[in-house]
Amino acid sequence: MFTQIPWGPSSLDWAFLICPNGRAFRAAQIDAGMVRKLFLLHHGPNGPLDLDSLHVGQLGAFAPLPLDEDRSIAENAEDTDDEATEQVAWSIGHTVSALAPFDEAMAWSRHLLIRALMHEGRLFETVFSPRNESALDTHMISVALGLALHEVAWRTRAQTIDRVSLPDVLDLLGRGENPTEGVNERELLQSLRPAGARARGGRLRLTDVARLENCTAEEWNRWCTGAFHVASFHIRQQHKSLSHDVFQTRGAPFRLVDFSRDHNDSGPLDPFWYATEKPNHSS
Repeated sequence: MFTQIPWGPSSLDWAFLICPNGRAFRAAQIDAGMVRKLFLLHHGPNGPLDLDSLHVGQLGAFAPLPLDEDRSIAENAEDTDDEATEQVAWSIGHTVSALAPFDEAMAWSRHLLIRALMHEGRLFETVFSPRNESALDTHMISVALGLALHEVAWRTRAQTIDRVSLPDVLDLLGRGENPTEGVNERELLQSLRPAGARARGGRLRLTDVARLENCTAEEWNRWCTGAFHVASFHIRQQHKSLSHDVFQTRGAPFRLVDFSRDHNDSGPLDPFWYATEKPNHSS
């Protein structure tokens, strides 16, 4: 879609990207992430791009292709066993100072995905393959990653989702058969239905429940693999920032990092993109 050309003799000159329609975008340095960002913005909700020649860095954050569908969440199920009752109590405890854990996990999932989508080539190719539906794949990769984040948080009884260990998430998404536990972790993720926090949300949308119940094994594996690439990308990024200190790298927890503090790719963390509405803490 875009062609990179050199411009002028000086080391301080700009690099330019020229699209087939003749639009020029310039930056001091062009990399694959910038090209993918232009592609995503061009094909995004506010595209196609129709801008004067500008710095690529001025483009700001982008939002993945939206799914125009019902946002209703699954009904609050009656607690059927001790674990479900405990998960509801754990979820309600989270809502004292934050969202229900699954809604928070989905907020982080989308935030991490947006950043990785531009800079992880394998993920980009998976989502934007001509064989696939880009908006649906982007959404369901977020769901797969959100379920994994929530499951790791639940297993460790994490007090906040941002304390979840990314290597644990990667391990969960990367497994097929787990010989230690005798279960298929990806199949387990597909079967999970977060119990939520009663009236305060924290459950899957009905549309996502239907997709999880009716998708093919190939589709679910593709979405889990996409989520795996997201988690892997963020671990590698944190490892690079710590690589100067071997001791620190070995002890690094590799937790969730809000990249909007340092980058304009992702924009701020949106806590309500998945939740149907802001929680009512008076209920």
